[in-house]
Amino acid sequence: MKLEEILGSSIEDLFSEEESRTYSSYAKEITKEELFEGLLGYGLFAEKIPPFVTSKPFYEWCVSISDENTFKSKMLNGDGTPKLKNNGDFRYYYAPQDYVRYENMRNINIPRPLAIPHPIAYRNLCKVLSDSWCEMQGYMQDKTDAQEHKVSRIHLRKLSGKKTLFKMSYKNFNLDADPEVDISIGAQIMVKADVSNCFPSIYTHSIPWAFVGKAAAKADKDLSKYFNKIDKAVRDVKYAETHGILIGPHASNLISEVVLLAVDSELYKQGYRYIRNIDDYTCWLENHEEAEQFLLDLSSELKKFELTLNHKKTEILELPLASVEHWVRKMNTFYFHEQTIGGKPQLNLKEVNAYLDLAIELMQVNNNNSAILNYAIKVISKKKLSKNAQDYFRKRVHHLILIYPYLITLLEYNLFKPFSMKAEHIEAISNTIITLSFRKNLWEAACYAIYYALKYDFELDNLSNLSTKAIESDDCIFLLLAYLYEKKQGADLTVYQDLAKEKLDDFDRFWLFVYEVLEESDLTEPFDLMKKSGVSFIKDSL
Repeated sequence: MKLEEILGSSIEDLFSEEESRTYSSYAKEITKEELFEGLLGYGLFAEKIPPFVTSKPFYEWCVSISDENTFKSKMLNGDGTPKLKNNGDFRYYYAPQDYVRYENMRNINIPRPLAIPHPIAYRNLCKVLSDSWCEMQGYMQDKTDAQEHKVSRIHLRKLSGKKTLFKMSYKNFNLDADPEVDISIGAQIMVKADVSNCFPSIYTHSIPWAFVGKAAAKADKDLSKYFNKIDKAVRDVKYAETHGILIGPHASNLISEVVLLAVDSELYKQGYRYIRNIDDYTCWLENHEEAEQFLLDLSSELKKFELTLNHKKTEILELPLASVEHWVRKMNTFYFHEQTIGGKPQLNLKEVNAYLDLAIELMQVNNNNSAILNYAIKVISKKKLSKNAQDYFRKRVHHLILIYPYLITLLEYNLFKPFSMKAEHIEAISNTIITLSFRKNLWEAACYAIYYALKYDFELDNLSNLSTKAIESDDCIFLLLAYLYEKKQGADLTVYQDLAKEKLDDFDRFWLFVYEVLEESDLTEPFDLMKKSGVSFIKDSL
């Protein structure tokens, strides 16, 4: 039986005009210029990196260059071959580049490998995507406009008051609607599945396959065609590798959508009704046979693009189920007894303690998933707390982050700022973090401790070996933060300057550190020109 027969009307008819926004309508709102600015000026650095970096000045420098003779004196290699090529608004490198590695700890205590692409290579990718935006918008409309509900839930869009175009946790039911309840009507089974190592598994040649079909793409290698330009630009940010796209930069989220929209289109034509969050699928079906067939068909469509299902995360579940995860439901049933103090409702110490205890109990029966603590801390950070409750919350979180370092990334926006925490308390927390990070070689934790010291203007204890630890880490972000910290303290920076000169031989993997540490005279084109123009990737507010 068709879903329309079950509902008596189409899903689209069930929502108001405001609620029935299509996927392509979001894309059409974005101009090619806004796409370029959003991806390059606000999407170079992953959100999980300590927020001391920005690519906005680099974006502004890129758009300011229009003189074809800007790099004229530096256009040739030593053998006389062209080093730079003209691509419209300015001359730039058009060659494969390596990238900076950064490990971000996830709630399952397995690091996620994030990347910071070479800025010129990433600029090229953003320019190619911008130049191809008209064709991409047409592709998105072709692949999605037949859908009665928006299958892909997380994608590029304009965000109110912001120029960035991507936010992982964005959800606006007034615009996106919430089709899950309607899709589930008549279903007895729910299937959950995801793509195995999605971004690292995307084959760059599959991008043209999605746009024009595999046979046509294989027959047409013309590099002037937009789909081949995108393929090459994606490879160029990953050192010419054809397997995998970088995790972190926002352009990768757009690229993954190109491939997965093609999969969605075919599955939707086959009658499946489901939603997709990046690479996570949830489908509602009538029985086990249909569920197994969906997994076969999903696997078959993914295979056309050299992707596979993650069978460890595949589940076939009997309905009905709670609409949210069991632990979320348990957390949401907690009733906060707020007391009115000074005319304002506040939580007392007892309430905060009970809520955190509940989170820990649920975590212990959910494979120590610290996402539960993450959730609890975010909930409390939005509440008004009594003075005693604030002190208790600070101390309890201080204790928890040393056990679950994954939570350290929450501190600034869920503890320090909401409760206007004193610098002395932030300093005490940061000192214990740096001690832990040095003992266990947790370089991401060390990055945050130093970032907090820079942001809130205090000195960390026992950092006489900071440069030694930074060099030992071989981590570009830690090296840069250590350099900035010691520079602020007026320390001798020779060790960092010498290391930066050594890293010139491995520039692409350490470009951010090398560029910020060295002088214009030590850098090659176009980085010397960027330096001369005053371009920095460090936020002024730091």
